[in-house]
Amino acid sequence: MKKIRVRSATLEDAESIFAVHKNSVENRCTRDYGPEQIAMWLDGRSPQTYREAIAAGNLWLAYADTLEGFIEIDGHEVTKLFIRGDAAGQGIGARLLNDALLRIKTAGHPTAYVEATLNAEKFYAAFGFRKVGEGTFSRGNSPVSIEIIKMALVL
Repeated sequence: MKKIRVRSATLEDAESIFAVHKNSVENRCTRDYGPEQIAMWLDGRSPQTYREAIAAGNLWLAYADTLEGFIEIDGHEVTKLFIRGDAAGQGIGARLLNDALLRIKTAGHPTAYVEATLNAEKFYAAFGFRKVGEGTFSRGNSPVSIEIIKMALVL
């Protein structure tokens, strides 16, 4: 297994973060979502998408030789967790999620939340997250949406 380093993202990382996000969605989510849903999911995203979370100190990166994945939190919620397609299944997501859950707990939140995609529900369940609802996600005024699972974990 690769030696993974986790560090806070900087504004200079925005381009690489966007590339990993796009790669992850295009390579890991096509089993559960169709081409129109994938296109809607990525529509309007750019390196600028991550700047606010980076500036707030809420986005962390997992690096080996290259950027392998990233996680973003907002208060008590894991808002993004994406691993590059060919790096999935190597424990990188688990490492990032464990770090994020510790940050959420240390900040005084008794419960962590996530809106999981269909392909990620089992991953979060393995950490003890439980389904608390269902919903959809859409960007802008798109008539296309993706199904999500709302999950919670008592810390």
